Amino acid sequence: MTHALKTFLVSIAFLAVTSPSYAVPVNVAYAVSGSSGNYTLDFSFTNSEIGTDQDIYFLGVYLNPSLGLSSVVGSPAFYDPSAFPTYTVSGLGGSNTEYNAVWFDATISNLAAGQTLSGFDVHVASAVAPSAAPWFALSTGNIPYTGTGSFTNDPYNPGFEGVAAPEPAVWRLLVLSFCGFPLLGFSCRTRRILKP
Repeated sequence: MTHALKTFLVSIAFLAVTSPSYAVPVNVAYAVSGSSGNYTLDFSFTNSEIGTDQDIYFLGVYLNPSLGLSSVVGSPAFYDPSAFPTYTVSGLGGSNTEYNAVWFDATISNLAAGQTLSGFDVHVASAVAPSAAPWFALSTGNIPYTGTGSFTNDPYNPGFEGVAAPEPAVWRLLVLSFCGFPLLGFSCRTRRILKP
């Protein structure tokens, strides 16, 4: 097996190991668009509470105010960003983080188990796009949540917190461009054969 093929297989194995797992109840990632001083972060929330009727109705992210957070600039249908300008989940058993981009859905059109919803957009006026963003999500349902990871004591209204990172596709591209492709090029270079 050539060195280039070995490098390629190692890169593929690395990507498979670092791909997101859907074992956690909620997964959050974001795509970054724009340029320095004018970024839009498009958050996507995935309700991975498969096998339950728990629907996410309340969610938010925290972006450091020093990043120049201007405002929520996009919301999926039925999610209202003005119902709660900020929110803290400490009263429910969560952290003391004051989430400053919050969406609330008071209708019956909540993010159902097994679904992903994007369009939770926030404008950031920093020179560099953030590399992580804390988030929270609250869900509700008629069947109690029996899984792990909830910060609430109410199985009918579990809450989850975590830290979002840019979309996995962005990280894969970075890994390949900074690690995989140069190694492939290096290993494929022609070698001189010394003649006696």
